[in-house]
Parts: sequence; C-alpha cells; structure tokens
Amino acid sequence: MKQSCGTKGGISRRHFLGATAAAVASAALARPGSAWAAGYPSERPIQFIVPFPAGGGTDLVARPLAQGIGEALKQSVVVINKGGAAGIIGTQQAARSVPDGYTIALGSTGTHTVNQSLYENIAYDPVKDFEPVSMVCYYNNVLVVHPSFPARNLQELVAIIKANPGKYFYGITQNGSSAHLAMELLKATAGLDLPGVPYKGAAAAVNDFLGGQFPILMDVVINQQQFIQGGKSRPLAVTSAQRAQALPEVPTVAESGFPGYQAIGWNGVFAPAGTPAAIVQALNAAVQSALKQPALAQLTQNGLELHGGTPEELGRFVATESEKWRALIKNANIKAT
Repeated sequence: MKQSCGTKGGISRRHFLGATAAAVASAALARPGSAWAAGYPSERPIQFIVPFPAGGGTDLVARPLAQGIGEALKQSVVVINKGGAAGIIGTQQAARSVPDGYTIALGSTGTHTVNQSLYENIAYDPVKDFEPVSMVCYYNNVLVVHPSFPARNLQELVAIIKANPGKYFYGITQNGSSAHLAMELLKATAGLDLPGVPYKGAAAAVNDFLGGQFPILMDVVINQQQFIQGGKSRPLAVTSAQRAQALPEVPTVAESGFPGYQAIGWNGVFAPAGTPAAIVQALNAAVQSALKQPALAQLTQNGLELHGGTPEELGRFVATESEKWRALIKNANIKAT
C-alpha cells in the first residue's frame, strides 16, 4: 500500500525537506571548494611546524616563508620548531593534526623521502598522511674541510682518506638529512672508509667542526657560505649537477672525478591528509606569493634555488626521490643511529 507524505508512518514534507537540506550541507562540507573553506583563514593563527631545531639552515627558509605566507593569507603564521629524531617527532605531530588548514609543515629530504627507509615503524606515512602543498626550494650541499686539513681539492681528500682508512671522520649535521645522504653517496661512489658522527642539528655540528673537533663536513651551502668567505672552512666540491651560483669557483663532485654524481636537498610545504582541496589550493597560492618576496629571494645568494609548483608536482617529486634514496640506503647498508 502506497503511503502519502502526510500519513502516519510516512515521511512528512517538513522532515523530508529538513533531511534534504542536511544532506546538501554535509555534501558541501566534504566537497573541495566548500563554503566553509571559502573564508579560510579566519579563526586563528596558522601553526607552521618545522621539525628541526632552531638556528639551522631550515630556519633560514622557514621564517621568511612563514612571513610571506601570512602576508598572502592576511593571517599570522607562527613557526614552531619541533626537533628530534631526524625530523620524525615534528612531522608526526603535523600528521596527527586536525586537517583544517591551521597546521602545516615544512617537509624535507629526510622527513618525506628518507625516514621511511632509514627507520623502522615510524608513526607516519609521508604519502598517506599528508597533502602536498608546494615545493619551496632546492638547496646545494658543499663538502668542506677545516683549514688545518691538508686537502685542497676532492681528489686530494680521497687520496688522504684511502691512505688512512678509518682514521678521520666527518660530522653528520642531521641523521637522514640531505647532507648526510650526499656524503654517504660520495663514500659509496669513491669507496671511502670515513665514519660519520651524528649530531642533533646543524648548529652543533658546525660549532664542533669550526672548533677543530673533526676535519670534514658535508653541509648545505646556505650554512657554510659565511664560514667559507671568512676562511674558517675550505670548500672542495658542491653536490649538484651544476656549480652553485653562490660558489661559482667551487667545482662539482661530478667535475672532480665522479661523473653522474648528484645529491641535492629540498624543502616543501605539506598539510595533514584530509585537508580540503580548496584550502590546499589557498595555501599553494600563498606559497607562490611568498616565493616572490625579497626576504626569500635574497637567499639565492647563499645557494638556495627557489621552486614553486603545484601540489601534484610535489607529490610526483616525493615519489621519485623516495625510490632513489631507498636504493642507496639499502645498497650502502645505511643504518639509523
């Protein structure tokens, strides 16, 4: 027996319209470009998690980037340094944050393309737990030695290390960082017995290097340029395919006898998985705007190469780099310390 809208046990027109309206509202909230996302950001400052200690090279990128994003969105962006465990602690915190656009994270070679291969049972998945927002920059690494060390070029360094296997060691600015992997790739390529001593951050490693505690360091150009200019460290080679604009007189590793060698670092912005597409796009636009600001542009003088791009481009890049470093870590038997 057919029921009418107004009969007992049936669905009243009033209830039907209410249910329909609720369903439409629910769908709008779940849909990219939803109405609530249109007013973003308006509730509170955005937390920008940087999963490394303050004072390192990452901070030199993160702070002007945060300012530029904030200016573009007309909302405060607060940098929160959450260092520890090669970036795992801060990145894990970002992954577990509410996906509402009020928490973003600065990802890197270590946090998004290395840790899953270097560490067992990390509590986040760099692909499944994040929405890529935008690439920010590529940066070069430079191999330097203390002025007291006799090597004047990479060939001489290799000869000294091979003549004295295990005698010297280098400082690891951050386990799993781009500088760490660049050095391990060089060791594997050149066949060097050169142990590494891990530090909790670049600042501590650089301080000990400058103090003569160890003679060899692989570090990002942005950290080392002032010490190179001041004669406190001697550059031997950069790790990119082309010479660094900031150090045009320094040859590449490839030029120095190891063709095909390349190992660059990078930074990109990520949001927790489930962040609405409209908010991801708003954040992407804000990053592109920030990259045009003088505070970031001037960092190119220190070896930084700015790169924006789409969320999709960052996602593809992460996938490619993950496979590259996974192979190195396995073949070189690199272990977390």
